[in-house]
Amino acid sequence: LSAAISSLLAIVAVSASDYSIPVTNDVGLVYTNMLCGTTPCSQTNLYGQPTYTAFLGNRDYRRILMSFPLSDIDPSSVSSCTLQFPPTADGVTWSVSSVEAYDAKTVTPATAPKSNNAVAQATGTGKVDITSACQNAVDGMVSVMVDAFGGPVTIPAD
Repeated sequence: LSAAISSLLAIVAVSASDYSIPVTNDVGLVYTNMLCGTTPCSQTNLYGQPTYTAFLGNRDYRRILMSFPLSDIDPSSVSSCTLQFPPTADGVTWSVSSVEAYDAKTVTPATAPKSNNAVAQATGTGKVDITSACQNAVDGMVSVMVDAFGGPVTIPAD
């Protein structure tokens, strides 16, 4: 299963205003014993790839770290915040967890921030409500870990 959009967006609502904010930092993480080139995937940084895949499988799972700035938006004023993904096939569930800040150019599965409790899940839709993650932004950045259950989903990089 592969889905494509021009870029992932966060739709942030503050009072009567809506903001579309593109994801600015994303990186794929591959948790497997396989090799990515000559290095174990668990020690490989996959920043700068054209696409990333989210999938929680039996022997292989892939996750996507992504973040975006709230810029001049006060997190306490956010009334809703939705992460807009491409729609998926029936049975695929997105799960999004908040994480601490990371450096997309150096992070690997071994050094990735641990995901906190899931902030949202959505099945077969492209919209995932991450309001609590936006309201708890640190230093103006929202950082999340994205998983997909029920099948792999490939999305374009930022």
